[in-house]
Amino acid sequence: MAYPPRVPTPLRRPEGPWPAPTPVPAAPEEDLGKMLKQVLDRLDTIEKRLDNIEKLLAQTRPTP
Repeated sequence: MAYPPRVPTPLRRPEGPWPAPTPVPAAPEEDLGKMLKQVLDRLDTIEKRLDNIEKLLAQTRPTP
């Protein structure tokens, strides 16, 4: 015996307004400065690695 396909029930919306998002505590300026310095240091390290890779690729591939 084949059963008829189920009809999806419509989604119900919550009653009333959505709750306000919880605010993220503000970080002190010192912490932001430290985080920014860490990000910049990591980007500098990545840039150096990419330079090394470029040099290696330039050595292995002859220029036309």
